[in-house]
Order: sequence, then structure tokens, then C-alpha cells
Amino acid sequence: MAMISWILPLALSPIVFALSPYGHEFIGKCLYYQTTINPGPFVNGTKNCSSLWESFRDAVAFQSPCHVPRARFTKFVSESQHDLPQNKFIFWEDVYDTVMRYSNRGRRTFSIADTLTGFLGDTQFCGSNSSVDGMEEDRSKCPGYEQIDSCPWSAEASFWAEASEFYAKSAKGIVELMLNSSSITPVNNDSYFSRFELPYLMAPRVTGVRILFAQNSALPPRETCSGPTVEFVKRRLDQNGVRTVTCEVNPSSLKFQLCSENPSLPFCTNDCDVNGQSSIQKTVFTNFTSVIFVIIFLYICI
Repeated sequence: MAMISWILPLALSPIVFALSPYGHEFIGKCLYYQTTINPGPFVNGTKNCSSLWESFRDAVAFQSPCHVPRARFTKFVSESQHDLPQNKFIFWEDVYDTVMRYSNRGRRTFSIADTLTGFLGDTQFCGSNSSVDGMEEDRSKCPGYEQIDSCPWSAEASFWAEASEFYAKSAKGIVELMLNSSSITPVNNDSYFSRFELPYLMAPRVTGVRILFAQNSALPPRETCSGPTVEFVKRRLDQNGVRTVTCEVNPSSLKFQLCSENPSLPFCTNDCDVNGQSSIQKTVFTNFTSVIFVIIFLYICI
């Protein structure tokens, strides 16, 4: 169903169909993002999806599987940028699934995957010397985005590094950073956030950082607001001129999400009974019942 939703705009668009299956998918996703997922930034004009595809393909085509220069993606990443609202940027480390549900495709906040750039690049890809357009048709052969000694700079790794830097440089206002409380020092000098995003969160463009620890396990947390990770982030941000840093463990918006997904978590018991009814719902029901009782009593007395 999801595939059909972005194929339909492509089928109705006046583009030439002399494209590889990958090109069709890319352009379909590009149109779908601008017309359905996040149409706001494009009300005065949409991005040229065919042009974006050419820039993306040129960055990847015929490249070595594991040695793709980051600079090859600069043109595509730059051309695919669009406006994002202030105070709506979120970064993360080791909580991909949680932060994707939390951001809700930009309805609550924007992760890099919720931008046009990230949406288009969120797939497997690599170059090939045997295909007509230089793109590997069997994407299972692509090495992925993880940086390892034997494959330090795959096409995906280079793309995400370049896109992450651009994303961090565009962040403005108070940004959020979601971390996994089950990880040991989730942010350090070698973590992805520290290497490609944290250096570019600069004042005065960024006015503050709100750290959110996601505790989605029944096990005791390994890291919280009083741990070394927060101090590390504060020191790095202070060097960038960003001195307003707050920290919370499972703030209400995140806690409600985690408890709705897994009501049996220990920290959900104060908010939900065994049937999943929240204490807020109980309070509202109790107060409503009391009001009805008073009205009936007054009616009888009068």
C-alpha cells in the first residue's frame, strides 16, 4: 500500500519514462514527499524531481563500493534542501525506531529522515560498472551505511555523512537530542552524532538543546541526565557557544508513546492499569461522575 501511494503521483506526472526501476522509484518518492508527506515548504514551487535524480545518480554511478568521496553528494544534498520550522529539529543516537515514531513524519518534529533529502536517501544503493546507468540493480549487494575498516566510505555512508552535516548546519532554535538510556555512554568522541552533527550545532543559530533519554526497557538505565554523556555534550556545546542545555528522562510526550507501545513497562504502571486505562482517564471519569451526581442531587432537592 505504501509503495502504491508514491507510485500514483509518478504515474500521473508528465515525465519521460526512459528511467531504470531505481529512477522511477526515486522520482515517485520525490513527488510523494512534496505532495503528501510534507507539502508545506513547496506551496510556491516544487523541486524538480528529474533533476534531483540526475544529481543523485551522478554521485553514485560507477563508483567503487567502499570508497565514495563525500563531496560527490554535495550537489544533491544542497539541491534537495528545504525550509524547516524553528524548534522542530531532532537528532539522536541509538534510538532510530523510537525517534522515527516520536517525530511522526514531521508532525511533531523533524529528524533528518523526515526531510526530502533523508526520505530520498533512506534506501539501499551503490554504484556498478556492469549496469547501463551505473547503479547496482541488485541492492542486496550494496555494502550498507555502516563504516567498517574493510569498507570505510560506501555510497550510503558518504551520503549520510554529507546529509547529516547539512542538516545540523540548518538547525535553528531549540533542538532535541534523543538518546538511549540502555546504552553505555551513547555519545562519545566516536559516535555518529559527535562526528557529523554536534560540531555544527552553533550559536546563535541554535539557542538551546533539550536532551531526551528514552528508557524503553524494564532493565535499570545505564545512562541518565547525571551521567557522563550529558556532561560531554554540554562541554562540546559550550565550545560552540550553546549554553542552554536541559535533560529529561522519558518526558510525558515520549512516555505516553512508549507506554502505548508496551504498557507492561514498569514506569507505565502509575499511568496505566492492567487494562491500559490511564490515570488521567480515570480522573476525568471520576470528576465527571461527581458532577453528574451533584446535578441530580440539586434537581431532586429543588
